Amino acid sequence: MGKTAKLEFMRRIIPLGLGILGLVGGYFFMSVLSSLLCLVAAAGIYAALPRPTSPSGAVKPISRPGVGAIDFIGFALGMVFFPLAFIGMGISGGGLALIASLALMPACLSFLFFTVAVRQETSWVRFFGNGFEFTQFGMRARVAYEDLKSVEVRLWQASGWVAWFQSTIGSIGPRSAVLLNGAESTNTLVFKRKDGGTFTISSELIPDLQRILVGMDRAGAELPDGISEWQRKKIRQRRERMYGGAEQNDAQSEQLDVARIAALIEHARRSSS
Repeated sequence: MGKTAKLEFMRRIIPLGLGILGLVGGYFFMSVLSSLLCLVAAAGIYAALPRPTSPSGAVKPISRPGVGAIDFIGFALGMVFFPLAFIGMGISGGGLALIASLALMPACLSFLFFTVAVRQETSWVRFFGNGFEFTQFGMRARVAYEDLKSVEVRLWQASGWVAWFQSTIGSIGPRSAVLLNGAESTNTLVFKRKDGGTFTISSELIPDLQRILVGMDRAGAELPDGISEWQRKKIRQRRERMYGGAEQNDAQSEQLDVARIAALIEHARRSSS
């Protein structure tokens, strides 16, 4: 987990702890003013910590609902059920305390919602001319097209909560990352690196998919399976329009350099003789 993701977790965990302290402490040993100060401090920390920003041109996952709503659900679960459990266990014993402790189960769901919010805030992908950079939970992986083993077009299908979970949690780790659009059915590009890393991206999230394919073709990487011959032809035609002149000039410049070096070697040989 990257530094940015850790900071986003702190934005949520510290205010939740202060809120629980204010409610539980207000019931047992704190004054009303002290309890209110804890709640105000919790809100202030959540709002004051700097929020992560994605670089220009980066594609972020689509969050349904939004990050603010996900945080609200997480705080609501934690601020209701954690105090119920702690107060219940504090004022009762035996079986009643055990029953009160059951409130910890829904309370812990707040951490799941916080994880979803942090993932959405700290995950994005940015494409370059020769590859892309995938960031998930603040961990970055730079992938060059020439390092790819294969690229596939795959239909990703799921329903209900499964689709939501896959699009919001994705996967954890720099070698396997998922960035989906949140729909129950989406066409994805699956980039497989030679070292085993896999990166899955909804094609609908990419604003200029053809430009990405042109970059892959220019780098010598195989175009994705599932692309028709007509599409391949259009991609190569666009590549020639975009880079044909530059590539020809580079080749001519290289030939001139070779000829110049050969002439210098020949001149030095004649001078020595």
